[in-house]
Order: sequence, then structure tokens, then C-alpha cells
Amino acid sequence: MVKWDGIELLQLKYAIAVYDHQGLTRAAEYLNIDKGFLSRKIELLEKKLQFKIFKSKKSPLKLTIAGHEFLQAARQILHQFQQTVELGQRLNRAEKEQLNIGINTSIANSILPEILRAFHQQCPEVELMLYEMASYDQIEKLRHQQIDLGFFHLHNLESIQQNNDNDVLAFKTILKEQLVIVLPENHRLARRASIEVKELRNEQFILPPDHLLHNLRDKINELCAIAGFQPNVRQEAAWISTVVSLVAGGMGISLLPANVQNLQRSGVIYRPLEGLSPILEIVAVWRSNHVSRILSNFLQVLDNLRYIS
Repeated sequence: MVKWDGIELLQLKYAIAVYDHQGLTRAAEYLNIDKGFLSRKIELLEKKLQFKIFKSKKSPLKLTIAGHEFLQAARQILHQFQQTVELGQRLNRAEKEQLNIGINTSIANSILPEILRAFHQQCPEVELMLYEMASYDQIEKLRHQQIDLGFFHLHNLESIQQNNDNDVLAFKTILKEQLVIVLPENHRLARRASIEVKELRNEQFILPPDHLLHNLRDKINELCAIAGFQPNVRQEAAWISTVVSLVAGGMGISLLPANVQNLQRSGVIYRPLEGLSPILEIVAVWRSNHVSRILSNFLQVLDNLRYIS
């Protein structure tokens, strides 16, 4: 029971009911309580207040001057309390109706907008909290239940499987993409429709650091090794957008996932590799033992939208 200086909120409700229903009898019927119990509650309230609310409790009821002011304040107190309770309930629902999602550049540059639109249409009451972070940070936050789902490349799950965590983290492939060559727009190969890897032998490369995208660098190194050379890395940049900007500035070329083409950076062109290219899979990853109703709905949206080429 909520109290203030020994006065219960319920007593305020009783006093208001007695006045609104013009007497103890009707008020007791409205409140579905005993008339004698209601009378005692009003007397106890007046005793605590140290003034009379009602001049008499017979119909028609008349209020004392102090009682008139008190009931006005009591209505405001109960109204404000009810609004506070409703606000707390809305905030509680909002906290529960929230999905925390880790994203990386590849999903953001590809089908993330389509996913967000589709989910919002189906579940407009759910707030999606998006956190851009590296794959390994997402994995850690998934393990500690700090995010509900993450988007990153499948090859980053290899370390998880080595640690025998594959029975905890579940995943589904959302998108498959190839590598593309990123060239300055005035490059000697710019007019080619496609380019063989061996033609990049003497080029200077701009690539993401090995410690951030280890498996991507492995795939690039393997691809170049098959063509008979190792890439000459002139510059590293942590962000894909920075890599593209450096290429636009003529510092070198790059090999990046195909989603980079959606950046539409002036000063660069994108060309497909001639022949076989490594396939990169973007996956949605979640804890298999921590699936909520909201997460299930989100996964269903992914199933409906999945685009694998």
C-alpha cells in the first residue's frame, strides 16, 4: 500500500468517492466495500489530517473549506500517480520490446535497409538498437548476451567453432557476395569489363589491416598466390570507406567485398574478377539458447528476405 506521512492513496480514493457519490451508502456500493468500513476509513483520514473534510456525511454532502482544497489536491495526486504508473508501464514495455543488433559495414552497405523496412512494417512497436562493431566484438557481446543478434561474415565463425562454441551460436546465411576490384577512375585497366587477378601483379594495394579482417586478407593472399604473386600492400585503412577514398586519391587499388559498390564514391570504379572469385557469406548469428519472441519474428523476416546469389 502506497502511503504518504501515514496517509494511504486508497484513503484519498475513498474520500473522493464519498463526495462524488454523495454519501457513504452509494460510495460503498460503488467501491464494493462495507459501509461501516468506509466510514471508519474516512474518520481515520480526517484524524490524520487534523481537520474535517465533510461538514456532515448525510446527503447532500457539504465540504469544509479545508475539505474542498484537500479533495482538489487529492484528485491531482491520484491523477499524477496514475500517469506515473502508466509511464512506467510504457517504459517497461519499451524495454522488453527492444532488439539489440550488431552490424558491420558489409550488411550496412547491402541489404540492411531492406531488412529494417520489412521488420518495421511487421513489428512497428519494437525498437531496433543497432551497434556498428567488428565481428569479434559482436561475438563477445553475443556470448555475454549484450546483443541479441549480429551480422558479419561466415569466415569469422571459424574461431568460434575451434572453441567448441558452435553448439551455442546459431547462424543462417543472409547474403553471398564475391570480391570486386576497386580502381581509380583513370587507371589503365578502367576500360576493361572484367580483370584477371594476374594483371594486378605490379599494383600497389590498399587493404584493411590483417588483425581486423584476418580471413579476408587470407582469401586475398590466397587468390593472388594462385596467380603467382603476393599483393604489395602500400597502405592499410581500418574502414572500408577510407580504403575507397585512398583508391580514389590514386594511392593504389583494392580487392573488397562486392557490397562496396553501393558506396558510389566518385573517383573510383569497380570491376568484377575474371574467373573464379572467393565467395563471402554474410550471416546472421544469435545464441541458440536465447531466442525470444521478438528475435523469432526478426529471424522470420530474414527468411522472407534472404537474397543469396
